[in-house]
Amino acid sequence: MDVVIRPVNDGFLRKVAFPAFEAGVLDASAGIELLLKNVKDSSTRVALEILVDTGVEGSFFGLDSEKWVDSVYRLLFLEWVRKKDGWHVASEYVGYAGDWHETLHLALMMEHPRYPYWDEREGAAVREACIEAPYADLGLAALVCGLWDPFPSFPPDQVLSTVGRGAYHPGDEVAVADWCYRDADAVAYWDQQLATKLNRLLKREEKRLSPLELPESTDILAYWMGEVPEPPVLTVAFSGLGRRASEWVRDIGSLVRQVREAADLKQGLTALVTSRGNSDQRSD
Repeated sequence: MDVVIRPVNDGFLRKVAFPAFEAGVLDASAGIELLLKNVKDSSTRVALEILVDTGVEGSFFGLDSEKWVDSVYRLLFLEWVRKKDGWHVASEYVGYAGDWHETLHLALMMEHPRYPYWDEREGAAVREACIEAPYADLGLAALVCGLWDPFPSFPPDQVLSTVGRGAYHPGDEVAVADWCYRDADAVAYWDQQLATKLNRLLKREEKRLSPLELPESTDILAYWMGEVPEPPVLTVAFSGLGRRASEWVRDIGSLVRQVREAADLKQGLTALVTSRGNSDQRSD
């Protein structure tokens, strides 16, 4: 499976998409009507109007029409801007895409101070435990695992399901789905923590390599923080990364860059898990 992470316009989700999803998990036609009141993008409106014309019964759950799936992807993963007459699509955000487990591995390396990334078996056990019961305080790793924070007012797996992961427990305020969201405030907080977390990862690896030195630590951090365009050539491989050390240094840079760019845009982030070979891309 793969995961795609993209920036998202908080205002559009909170004011338009989420209220419609909340209505639609009870009455799909009511949710679609809410969207039509606010969405002025012609391609999205045409797909929604076709659904109305063909007759929509029940809730969004189980609504597997291609028109609905296309509409949901557009609502969640395109860049929406507010104009005088309503919300329009400006463009499609450039996002991060990678193997789901590999991305979780990278996120845990940054966020989990005791994650045994150097041990394949122990690392896999921690990842499986995180997938089974993710903790919100892990931040990016919890987003990749599909855990919602704060708890949403609708079951997200009933709006969009790609690989069949879903849980919604109002009593415990736990929601997990194939797609997930964090608001701009959360992303800004993650951005503020990046330097500390990445420094901690480098220090942990320096300790593991001791008495060998990791002379490129400063240059690696500069690359991860966007201060230089390319990573340094490693003279000593990360002991936890082996021969793929350079590749993983670059991949952490790509993941971190997504957080930094969303924070710069003052946007939230969405994550979507897909079956391998199935793209989440939808044409305009």
